[in-house]
Amino acid sequence: VRPCLTWRDVQHIIVFTATKYEDHRARWDLNQAGLSHSHQHGFGLLNAWRLVNAAKVWESVPYLASYVSPLLKERRAIPLDPGQLEATWNVTEADLEPSGLKTLEHVAVTVSITHPRRGNLEIHLLCPSGMESLVGTARSMDSDPTGFVDWTFSTVRCWGEEAQGRYRLTIRDVGAETPRAGRLDQWQLTLYGSSWSPAQIQERQRLLEKAMSGQFLDGDFASPCPPGLRIPEQQPYTITANTLKTLMLLGCLAVFWTFYYLLEVTCDRRAFGLPARSRRASRSPEGGGGGGGGLMEDTVPLCKEAEAGAEQPSPGLRDLEEGWGAPGPHWREDC
Repeated sequence: VRPCLTWRDVQHIIVFTATKYEDHRARWDLNQAGLSHSHQHGFGLLNAWRLVNAAKVWESVPYLASYVSPLLKERRAIPLDPGQLEATWNVTEADLEPSGLKTLEHVAVTVSITHPRRGNLEIHLLCPSGMESLVGTARSMDSDPTGFVDWTFSTVRCWGEEAQGRYRLTIRDVGAETPRAGRLDQWQLTLYGSSWSPAQIQERQRLLEKAMSGQFLDGDFASPCPPGLRIPEQQPYTITANTLKTLMLLGCLAVFWTFYYLLEVTCDRRAFGLPARSRRASRSPEGGGGGGGGLMEDTVPLCKEAEAGAEQPSPGLRDLEEGWGAPGPHWREDC
C-alpha cells in the first residue's frame, strides 16, 4: 500500500488503529492521549481493515527525538512489603529543548539493584500524567542473588502523552522470605518520542477515523511519499547472452589447458627416458610348478654391482667409533 512507511510509522498506525479486546481478566487503562492499554493485550487486536485504511492516508511521523537523564545515584534500602521505595526525576522544558521532544513513544528505565533474590522485586514506572506501568513483575522461580546490574525496562503505556513532567520509579519487595534488604544503587531515565504536540496527535487520530469508511480503498488513492524516500522496485536478475558466451569461453579454455598440461608432462617423461615405474615384474622363463613359470623382478640398481664373487669386508671398529663418518674398507667408491 505505502512502501515508504518507516518502522515508526507502522508502530503509530498499529497503536492508533488497534481495537480493545473484551476480556474480564484484563485491566484496561486510558492514558492522557486517549489510548487504551492493558498489560495482558497491549493496545488491543490488530484490525486489517483499519490498518490498510490508515496506511492509505498516513503521513510520516517527525524524526525520532530522545532524552537521557543523568545517572541518578541513590544507594537506598528497599523496604519489605507493604513498604516501597520511590525515586523521582523531573524533566523540564529546558531539558527537552535541544532534542525537540514533546510527546512520548517509548519510556525506558535502567536500574542497578543489589538484592539476594531478585525475583522478589516488583518495579513500577509512573509517567507525569499518572499512567502507571508494571515494568518488572515478581517472579517466584527467579532466585538469582546478583540482583539487576544495568538492567533496562521499557514501556509504551505512555504513548502520545506529554514528555515534560515528573517521573516516579517505585520498587517493592513482595517476597515472603528475604535474607536481607535489597538496595537501589542507581537508575537512569530514557525517553523516546517525536516533536508532535498533543494537539497534533489528536488531529492525526481524527484523520484516521475519517478514513475508516473505506472511501480510499476503491481507487488508487494513496498519500504521496516524501521526496527522497521512494524505494525503487527490485529488478529480477537474468543471465544475458554475453554472460553465457563468456562462461562457455572460460570453460573451453579450462579444458584446453588441462589437456595441454597432461600432454606436455607425458612427452617430457618420454624425452628424458624416465620409466613409468621404478620396478616391474616379468615372468621368469624357468618357472616352476604347474603355473607355467614364476615371476622375476627387474630392478634398477642404485649403484654399480661389485664384481661377481668379490667378498665385501665387514665394517671395522674404527668405522663404528667414527659413526660411519669416513669411508672404510667396506665403502664402495662406485656408489
